[in-house]
Amino acid sequence: MAASGTLTLQALLERVNEASAGVARMRVVGDTSSTVNDITNDSRSVAAGTLFCCVRGEHHDGHDFAADSVARGAVALLVDHELTNVHVPQIVATDTRVAMGELASAFFAHPSRALTVVGVTGTNGKTTTSHMLGAMLRQSGRRTTVLGTLSGARTTPEAPELQRTLAKERDDGTAAVVMEVSSHALALQRVAGMQFAAGVFTNLGHDHLDFHGTHDAYFAAKASLF
Repeated sequence: MAASGTLTLQALLERVNEASAGVARMRVVGDTSSTVNDITNDSRSVAAGTLFCCVRGEHHDGHDFAADSVARGAVALLVDHELTNVHVPQIVATDTRVAMGELASAFFAHPSRALTVVGVTGTNGKTTTSHMLGAMLRQSGRRTTVLGTLSGARTTPEAPELQRTLAKERDDGTAAVVMEVSSHALALQRVAGMQFAAGVFTNLGHDHLDFHGTHDAYFAAKASLF
């Protein structure tokens, strides 16, 4: 689903710089006057006017889908190195995952800033804690949404999907969002560009070491929420 508004690539980059001073260290190759009307890292959802984010995943490298995305109508690419087989503007970033979060937040006009967002992380108890907090916030009179495993297949979606969801909540009049934030999401920078009003750490077990490698790395991922 495309965004409700559009921005030139130049205006989008200016929003990023105003918000974060370009934490991801981006530079642009090509013209920045193109109009962007959506942002995604899923090549299957690219349509005319999309900024396609070429991020590297566990099984796929988004750079491999750059040319196909341009053929589908992408007007710009986010990449970690300049590509020579495409002829659209490229945002080259030292960390494409951080950059994707910053760009997605900026594209949707930083929705987390207009909401009270509480992030809940921990090995166990995220869902229960999130729904308890959601109930408390509702009882205080705030319109509240809980985002987590009971509302979707993956605990924390990729940044474009997450920012789109938050923008819809903002536009629908939601005041507060309580969201589960997995260690995978933190390590993969899915919440880059987010502004949290508060964070909750439930506990730390020994799960997910296949992904994080060591218990210290697992803890560091969780701790990065704060």
